[in-house]
Amino acid sequence: AKFALDARSGAIICPYELAIASVGNAMDNGCSLELDFEVKSISHNEGIYEVSDGRRKFLSRYVINCSGVSADIVSSMVKKADYNVIPKRGEYLLIDNEFGNTVDHTIFKVPTEAGKGILVTPTVDGNLLFGPTSEFSEDRFDSSTTKSGLDYITGIVSEMISDPPVKSVITSFCGIRSTTDYGDFKIDMPVEGFVDVAGIDSPGLSSSPAIAEYVADILSQSGLELNEKQNFDPVRKPFDWFRKLSFEEKAEIIKEDPSYGQYICRCEGISKGEIVESIRRSPGAKDLDGVKRRTRSGMGRCQGGFCSPYVVSIISSELGKPFESVTKCGKGSEINFRKIK
Repeated sequence: AKFALDARSGAIICPYELAIASVGNAMDNGCSLELDFEVKSISHNEGIYEVSDGRRKFLSRYVINCSGVSADIVSSMVKKADYNVIPKRGEYLLIDNEFGNTVDHTIFKVPTEAGKGILVTPTVDGNLLFGPTSEFSEDRFDSSTTKSGLDYITGIVSEMISDPPVKSVITSFCGIRSTTDYGDFKIDMPVEGFVDVAGIDSPGLSSSPAIAEYVADILSQSGLELNEKQNFDPVRKPFDWFRKLSFEEKAEIIKEDPSYGQYICRCEGISKGEIVESIRRSPGAKDLDGVKRRTRSGMGRCQGGFCSPYVVSIISSELGKPFESVTKCGKGSEINFRKIK
């Protein structure tokens, strides 16, 4: 490297933790969350929208369409969308936390029109991350990884750091970015009461607080009366609170609740108490990935090889549902057929 950009306001955060915490804080302050609701139709009559999944429906004077790669489909239920989503795949490699200190800040090459390109970065949880690729896709939901994509990542990373620990990859994954032919950040109200928030390409996560304020302004200008909630509670306890305690503090908690002394995930040192809390606390985890993103159970070196059956059993018990019905990440990702012993 011959030059570097000193970006002192830059930071590294956990994206799914931010999303879960934001939803959870909203629920703690009175909002409700409806899951497993695929929007099939939207009708508009006398200033009221009816949003339906074919079985259930919700009525509202305002609808905010922030449905990612399905944004143009949802928008066209109200008025033919003036943009088209062009899905863009991004593959990643996650490296064992043994190598988390290989770099102490994010490194990437000079950005191009396609984005920031391949980066090397530590994560907030001590791993090392390589990626992403950037390739347009015909399939909005194809999150599979490819040999060519992963080979490309390792090739570029080899130009950025010496001896990249590619033999210590513990998992690979792919995300779908909602690029549009409109360009970056399609945020407007094409029909009274209906707000499009589409094409949030990059840096979408960093921009999300400002986007929220911008959408609130759009709603206010359209006639929605916005009143600040006087007893709003902005404080939310992080999911990793137990891990941050001292040995003595943990011992006191375990005296009150022995489940915090029973380790389920050996790789990450996650207790049964933390997993139970992730299911009971808003928004409660309902599947294996939900628990993983809240507690890191299953994110370690063995990638859930040891703890997954135990976590499934805890989910089954807590939610009162059959062991065989617990999924990895929703419908179509069933894990178990039946118990054999």
